[in-house]
Amino acid sequence: MARLVTVSRAAKLAGVSRGNLQKYIRDGAIQSFEGMVRLEDVAQHFPEVNAKPNDIFEALELIMDNAAIKARNRTSSLPPDMETLVARVSMLSDELVESKLEISIFYNIIDKLKSRLKQFSAEHPDSVAAMRDLQSWLLDEIETIADRKYEQYRMVATDTILRVVAAQVRLEPSGHEFLVEGSDSILEAGLSSGLALNYGCSNGNCGKCMAQIVSGEAKKIRHHDYVLTEKEKLQGYILTCSNTAVTDLVLKAEEAGNENDIPPQSITAWVRKVTPLNDSIATLNIKTPRTQRLRFLAGQTVNLDIAGVGSKTLHVASCPCDDMNLQFHFNRTDSDSFSRYIANEIKPNDTINIEGPTGHFILHEDEASPIVYIAFNTGFAPIKSLIEHALTLDITEHIQLYWLVPDRNSLYMHNNCRSWADAFELFDYYPVCYDENDPITSCLEELRNNNSEMLSVHHFYVAGSANEITQTKNALLKQGIADESIFVEPV
Repeated sequence: MARLVTVSRAAKLAGVSRGNLQKYIRDGAIQSFEGMVRLEDVAQHFPEVNAKPNDIFEALELIMDNAAIKARNRTSSLPPDMETLVARVSMLSDELVESKLEISIFYNIIDKLKSRLKQFSAEHPDSVAAMRDLQSWLLDEIETIADRKYEQYRMVATDTILRVVAAQVRLEPSGHEFLVEGSDSILEAGLSSGLALNYGCSNGNCGKCMAQIVSGEAKKIRHHDYVLTEKEKLQGYILTCSNTAVTDLVLKAEEAGNENDIPPQSITAWVRKVTPLNDSIATLNIKTPRTQRLRFLAGQTVNLDIAGVGSKTLHVASCPCDDMNLQFHFNRTDSDSFSRYIANEIKPNDTINIEGPTGHFILHEDEASPIVYIAFNTGFAPIKSLIEHALTLDITEHIQLYWLVPDRNSLYMHNNCRSWADAFELFDYYPVCYDENDPITSCLEELRNNNSEMLSVHHFYVAGSANEITQTKNALLKQGIADESIFVEPV
């Protein structure tokens, strides 16, 4: 029987982005069956799956790396405990027995079919030639199927090992999927995968991360003070912050669909470090308490307040997937007392208050369209957050980043951008030193030079001064880009 897997899982096994695989589905090259695809179809379009069997563990390691947070460093999780491993191996053993029985049944049917064809030929001499052709076709098909099983060998074997070391969770009604590695909680794994799961304390006290198991098995890994009612337990409700996935899971869980679903928060955090990047820009890294992390969407802003100094609204420049460790970019200017204090006087472990988030400049995940990010100078901060989020979600088939600056010294995170381009095959980075009298023309020239395909199929995210984003948007509209495909943010 054809082996069906989710698009997300097939993409991981083939070593491509989900957006890239969805392009094959849209073009009709690979058939989709209610969000599932056949492994044999995927194997035909990605010849690298024909690697030698002894490459499986190496490929698995790569898949696990790609399934983790790609856009930032991530601490490796502990391996699954023995109880979880036994449960997963037992489940695979049951599937193996079932598959062997099905194969045996199909072989019996084929043998009976051969006998019936011979009998029919004997009883109907006038159809001998037709029956001989039919028998020949049947034997050829059986041989072809037997040969093609080797095309899927590495992919199926890798998927089997992957299911032992990590469980996959599918969320309803969104259809989002992610891997739970080792003994990570379901909530931790979901957040690390870039998903905006609902939660409050993340420590088992509030119950806001409650979800309902539709299928699969979960296991409690830490105590929680929130008390589930007997009715909730019988209906399969769990706290995702305190449970891990034993087998593949389907969960009914609440997620933030847009910025209106993120509640306002007030958090006291601690300064980790301030890092000068050039003569005018520095980064501020702060850490929130584990039980009061900042829920936000990539591209949003928060208000930072220091008692006795003042406050300032800044874009969060880091990924929502790491909501305890936040990064901000700021100008080291003496004309602003808040920035001057951060640059010269603030110390590690000093407290800083966070209010927010706010803002509508967020990633639109509804389509896997190729994305063009255009950042003018320090407009790179919200763009960086969006890029890290997009890379973590693995939703788009192609990403381009254009960073427009007056000179090379203003590319204050140039190496960071180059590392993205080196690490991701479908990520292109174009630093552009523009003519200060006409920066938009420089941008459009680079866009045309690097895109032979229609720009109208792309989504555009533009961040810069009010004048820069207005001019850029007008120029893109003249190029035939739809207004609803252009998202802008003043900085």
